[in-house]
Amino acid sequence: MKGRELDALVVILAGGEGQRLKPLTEKRLKPAVPIGGKFRLIDIPLSNAYHSRFRKILILAQGRDRSLHRHIKDTWPADEKSDSFVNYLSPQILGTSYAGDADAVRQAIDDIQYFSPDYILVVPGDHLLRMQYYDFLKFLTDRKGDVVISVIPQPIEKAADFGSIQVGPDSRIISFREKDKDTPWKIEGTDNFYASMGIYAFKRDVLIKALRHQGDLFGRNLIPELLQDNIVLAYDYCKYNHIPENVLLEKDGSLEEVIEDSSRDGCYWRDVGTIGEYFRANMDLVSTSPTFNLYNREWPFYSMNSHQGPAKVINPNRKGKVESAIVCEGSFLSDVTGKDLVISPSVYISNSDLDQVVCFNHSIIKDCRIKRTIIDKNVNIQGLEIGFDEEADRSHGIFIDPASGVRVIKKRFNNK
Repeated sequence: MKGRELDALVVILAGGEGQRLKPLTEKRLKPAVPIGGKFRLIDIPLSNAYHSRFRKILILAQGRDRSLHRHIKDTWPADEKSDSFVNYLSPQILGTSYAGDADAVRQAIDDIQYFSPDYILVVPGDHLLRMQYYDFLKFLTDRKGDVVISVIPQPIEKAADFGSIQVGPDSRIISFREKDKDTPWKIEGTDNFYASMGIYAFKRDVLIKALRHQGDLFGRNLIPELLQDNIVLAYDYCKYNHIPENVLLEKDGSLEEVIEDSSRDGCYWRDVGTIGEYFRANMDLVSTSPTFNLYNREWPFYSMNSHQGPAKVINPNRKGKVESAIVCEGSFLSDVTGKDLVISPSVYISNSDLDQVVCFNHSIIKDCRIKRTIIDKNVNIQGLEIGFDEEADRSHGIFIDPASGVRVIKKRFNNK
């Protein structure tokens, strides 16, 4: 919007084949994968950008992007009259290919220069977090830096998965080591290290100059190079990320809603890059005291409205007992016993016992016993036990994630 204090373009990286998240990404990009029943992963950074008052957004996609493209077009319309837009670029549109996250931004350099923002935010399209991007960018401008990277403490055993950062007393980054499992920079006095979250903000000219050099990856190539001649800052996500939250407090025997300055999940962050991490992210949402709260009315996430009737749960034969579940609109549960369920819209489940199950749209489950399983969309299963016997599951063609043991029932699976 014109007149805003900080003029920024948000670039959301939505590319990559998502090999570690297969089979969920066999026919969709990672940011198009459902999360929490009614959302897509791409809705998370888009909602964060909107709440942060940044409405100039560029999505860079690569791969099987039909599902993602359709969701963006139907859910996030542009309003150019108010200088608000969500533009979508892919190699098919650009007539090229991306060799890495930095190269994806390089290929979009003409669009970035056309909009001529003062700052560019680069954020992943497949992370689950609630982040105030405005405060993140203000951290950069207040300290007169050139680049800022959001960092979060992580246990040392995860050093092989993230870039480790050595931070000086003035929040300036001294050194950056990309996925160095042997010699990561430890936070003094702890067994943790500052991990890069893959969230960056740049002065426009600094980023454009860096992209002129060779190197296709931010962590491996551009960030170490930028450290030589620029002020690169570390933004401590857990320390500075403050999100308002509405909470109910009991006072004099009645409930009173108050607004707190910092939400209890303000330090939550999960890189949803593997089947195990994706499954755990959904379980974080559905627990009795959720690690990540989808019900914060001060900072809601937006997505497509299905315009269906409300979910319905009935127990005509008095067999059902659902302890904890997210059940989205248009879904119908009859005589279901379940715990920790995440059910997307338009799902029908009857006479079944489910434990830690994530089920996508338009699936039908009858007379089944299932645990620790992700069920993709348009699945029809009857009379199966899944999640108890590896050999039996494989005989039915069910994928078993080797790292987590979580089962995945592929799209359009039908055992009848």
